[in-house]
Amino acid sequence: MQFPFSHITLAFLWIIYCLLHSITASERFKSFAQRGMKKNFRLFRLVYNLFAAISFIAIVFYQSIIPSSLLFKPVIFSITVGILIGVIGLTIMAVCIAKYFKGLSGLFTAPEKKAGGVLIISGIHQWVRHPLYFGTFLFIWGGWIAYPLLSLFISNCIITIYTLIGIRLEEDKLIAEYGEQYKSYQQNVPMIIPGRTGEQKNRRTEQQKNKRSREVKE
Repeated sequence: MQFPFSHITLAFLWIIYCLLHSITASERFKSFAQRGMKKNFRLFRLVYNLFAAISFIAIVFYQSIIPSSLLFKPVIFSITVGILIGVIGLTIMAVCIAKYFKGLSGLFTAPEKKAGGVLIISGIHQWVRHPLYFGTFLFIWGGWIAYPLLSLFISNCIITIYTLIGIRLEEDKLIAEYGEQYKSYQQNVPMIIPGRTGEQKNRRTEQQKNKRSREVKE
């Protein structure tokens, strides 16, 4: 494998980025920043986003300039499929981000909230709880299928693992905020991949249990 140290460095940079992202997004850090920034705390979100964007671009730039090996030889079919998946993912991301900037929902949270703490589930959030993450996964893995570099594979794995962990923590916060409303949302709408809902899974599990119970009695 060519230039292994550069790939180790790339993995290290992504891990550090994820850790810093988690730390600066935590409520404890926000409280610390609020005490330090005082009246200027209203600029915290801007500073946070600028820091995240600049550091992200820097890592992507480093990734683009290091030599890396292809894990398999791409063919017309794999390139076409990868590009198609990537475009679908990018479109979903664009829809989610556009919805955020229109003020209809949060960029990184599935539900909206109105007075009284009631969930408002609309648009793409009716089909999947975290459409932005779903679109992101399609985009990054579609890109890798089309251009299967080792460096891209390393980056995608770290981003995917970090995001899945983040989703679990985020959903704990959403349950704490919305309670049974969000639990019901979880049961009826899949987390990442659109398809069979949690309610359908529960019914199937219950049917399997009943079937085993009848078999034991017989």
